[in-house]
Amino acid sequence: MDKKKIIIVLTCCVIGLYSHAQKKYDYQPLTKSQQADIDNMMLTREVSTFLVNDRIPIGPIDLTNVLNMISDNPIEGTRIRISAETNNKMFASNKFLRNRLTLSAMAAYGIGDNNFKYSVGAAFNFAAKPSGVYSFPCSTLSVQWEDNTYSPSYPNYDVAYFSFGSWERFYFASKRQLTLSFLQEFQNSLALRPFFYWQQIYSYVLYDAGNIIEFIDPDIDYINKAAGLELSFSPSRKGLNVLNILNSRFYSLPTKFAMSYSYNLQSYQYDNNYHKLEATAQHRFIFSPMALDFKLTGGKIFGTSNRYMYFTPNYMSSAVSNTFGFNLYSPYEMMFKQYIQTFTQINFGGILLDNIKFFKQFRPNEFVNFKALFTQNNDPYCEVGMGIDHIFALLGLEVIKRLSKENPYEMPQWAVRVRCNL
Repeated sequence: MDKKKIIIVLTCCVIGLYSHAQKKYDYQPLTKSQQADIDNMMLTREVSTFLVNDRIPIGPIDLTNVLNMISDNPIEGTRIRISAETNNKMFASNKFLRNRLTLSAMAAYGIGDNNFKYSVGAAFNFAAKPSGVYSFPCSTLSVQWEDNTYSPSYPNYDVAYFSFGSWERFYFASKRQLTLSFLQEFQNSLALRPFFYWQQIYSYVLYDAGNIIEFIDPDIDYINKAAGLELSFSPSRKGLNVLNILNSRFYSLPTKFAMSYSYNLQSYQYDNNYHKLEATAQHRFIFSPMALDFKLTGGKIFGTSNRYMYFTPNYMSSAVSNTFGFNLYSPYEMMFKQYIQTFTQINFGGILLDNIKFFKQFRPNEFVNFKALFTQNNDPYCEVGMGIDHIFALLGLEVIKRLSKENPYEMPQWAVRVRCNL
């Protein structure tokens, strides 16, 4: 480079540095209104995070499911539950166990049936350098023993806000179960989970409009065994910044495609072995600021089976909306050997209510949804809903209408439900 070019470059640098040094930056303090908006957004995010994690750390132990420590149902009465698991602090000083091992436990008591329930479990991650037991990529072996109640038609029967249900008709059971599973995740978003469980049913009743009907013969040992494999694919999403901003308004619906196969053996009944196949597909299509949620689940049982092992749709008659399940569904027969259940919801992402200052600060979501159930026995069941989500970070309101004409149990035609993001 000749001298002229060197002089020109140096002169430009000197002029640039001088002009930059002379520039004055004018920082304006935040107004009270702006500060209030920021504080509200931070509080909303903190509340949302707590609701999603649903746990309180106490040193090396986390109390889990803290929002559902107390619930109620007609069989157990008031159900008090405490569950906990260890976190990464528990084995921090042990190089072999650190970030690899988690222990868990649950204890519950029903004031109505005067019975204790419990579970204990452990999970260990064999991955090369895990940051946690369930950190990606998992290579995690889990074992759990439980002596607990469950309801096939109300899988979330011990969620607190479902206590405000009508409990008109449902099945309820008590079981002892040993579960073994191994979760292996791969870098291409594929995951395999072989599993095995041994189960003993020692109580099984139908609660129907205040009547309790016992189904199990106490002289028979009701033992079930099952082994199977779950295959799932959860691809990474593009445009995560846009997606995360929108997801702060919506219920969680990660992209997932999964299939599960199991062979089930019921030793207490002759020639009652069967194969069960289930599949799930769910995805959120983004049309910023709107989004379309789609979820489809289905399955089929091949062979014979006792009726309480049949499929049952996810529904609950409660004052609180069942987001991905049915709200006005009260069928004559609740369990099926094959079914397809769909959920579709249009999320408007605040395009209407963001124009109102009061609502905008809560990042509301207006929605319209459609739900349907197809089985081998009955006509299809359908219902639609519309409303608002994410008021005060966790509340909403939904108006629901039943479309199906078949009505064996006098299902309501209309209902208004609270939406609760717990």
